[in-house]
Parts: sequence; structure tokens; C-alpha cells
Amino acid sequence: MGVKVQDSKIYLPKLGWMGFFNSRLIPDGFTIKAATIRKRQDGWYVSIRIEDKSIPDYLSKPLNEVDSILGCDLGITKLVHLSDRHQIDNPKFSTNKKSLRTLKIRQRRVSRKIKGSKNRKKAARKLGRFHKKITDKRVAYQWDIANKIVSRKVDAIALEDLNIRTMLKRCRVKTDESTGRFLKNGQSRKKGLNRAISDASWGELILKIEYLAAKLGKVVIKINPRHSSQECRKCGHIDKSNRDGEKFICTECGHHEHADIGAAKTIRDRAFKIVRGDSPELAAVSS
Repeated sequence: MGVKVQDSKIYLPKLGWMGFFNSRLIPDGFTIKAATIRKRQDGWYVSIRIEDKSIPDYLSKPLNEVDSILGCDLGITKLVHLSDRHQIDNPKFSTNKKSLRTLKIRQRRVSRKIKGSKNRKKAARKLGRFHKKITDKRVAYQWDIANKIVSRKVDAIALEDLNIRTMLKRCRVKTDESTGRFLKNGQSRKKGLNRAISDASWGELILKIEYLAAKLGKVVIKINPRHSSQECRKCGHIDKSNRDGEKFICTECGHHEHADIGAAKTIRDRAFKIVRGDSPELAAVSS
């Protein structure tokens, strides 16, 4: 006997019937395929996978029919920069001043309690609920942003093909050859950057954009972002010194613009080259 739902009760194999809060009704015609149970800080959650074979699969537009593309450059100061010059704010849910202070206080309260005591478990649950609150806010905000990006009147969306796991790696250890002592390798400075990248959660945002784009039949093209913010859009000159923070001034021809918006436009143009077959580079295309 599989999973069954009746009003505010659910039947789970090996567990039987139990009460639950049915937050979303199952539409007519859908059948339950599987259920996943998860324990979070404030209780148990069940996710139900449903299927209706009468609904056709989403079909994306072929690449040769793509006429308009929106380029997206992900960042820290602003969460997303778009090629149409629109910028989306980054609320920094877990790294803003108020959240950092609250986390510091609650983590200190946990550490000061006796290990194994009820008071320590109570403080740990309170800390866990705050982490969950931050996660829920971030997820809700990302769905809102993904909707705004995908709902634009374009045929395709160009995203950076980021290797986030590599970006979060620790710096290599440096040692003095003569004394063997450890030298500064920039890890303490990179720690703050890693925390900001994790808070931005680019990977989750990209997944949400891909999911919503597929529902609307739009194509997602992943582009190699190498030198996208250092390449001059006027003369093509690539130089690290072209960029100074958010300012871009080409050292070759003097062209200037916003560095991140220029990067979004470069990503859009690289996607157009792939669509037209002018680029020798391979790109990942989601449909």
C-alpha cells in the first residue's frame, strides 16, 4: 500500500495514518508517486511528488529560433546584474549586521550551557530555528527574483557557468622554505568572501531560474564567465586593471561603463554567438 492523503491525514508505509497540516491540496487528476520526510528545526515535513501523464512535457524554443537573450551576472554587492541595466539587490540574509549579531549571541548562549543539559538543547533549538528563518527568507526571495527574471520578454536567459565548489575552496598553505613556518596565504580575508558567496546561494538561484524557464518554454544558456568583467566591449582588450570595483575604464581605448552591467552584456553577447554558431566554445543549454 502506497502513500495516501485524506483531508488532514496522510498514510505512510510502515508508519500508518497520521495527522498533518495539508498546506497545498493535490489537484484533480494527479496521482501520488512518492513522499519524502524531512526533519527540520521546527518539526517534521513531508514532500509529496505527484504526476499527471495527460499533461504534455514543457518544450523549449529551438536555439535557431532564439531572437532575444537576457544576460545575467551574479554578484555580492548586488545579487544579479542584468544586461537591460536592471540591478537586483542582495539582502544578505545571514551576513547583514543584525543577523550576524543575533547569530553571535545565540551561538554564545549554546556554548555557555553545560554539554548534554536540557538548557543547552533548548538554546540549540532556538539557534536552529533562527537559521531556518534565514533559509526560508532566502528561498522566498530567490523564487521572487527568479520569477522577475524569467517573466521578461526574452526567448533565452544567459547565465554564468560557475564552479561554486571551487570558488569556496581554501587557499593553498604557504610555508617558509628555510624555517618551515606558515606564511600568510589570504585565507582569513577569503573567509569573509566565502561566507558572502554561501549567503548569496547562487547555485540555488540558478536552479530556480532553470525550473521556471522550462515551464515557460524558455532556453537557459550557461556561458563561461572567464574575463567577462575585464573585457572591453568596445575594443575587446582584456586587462585586470580595466576594472576598479564597480567602475570599468579600458586602459586601451578609454571606454567606461558599470563593470557588472558590462559583464552581463558580455555574457549576453557570448550567448548570441553560440546561438548563431559563431563561437567555438561549448555551452550548456537547458531546455
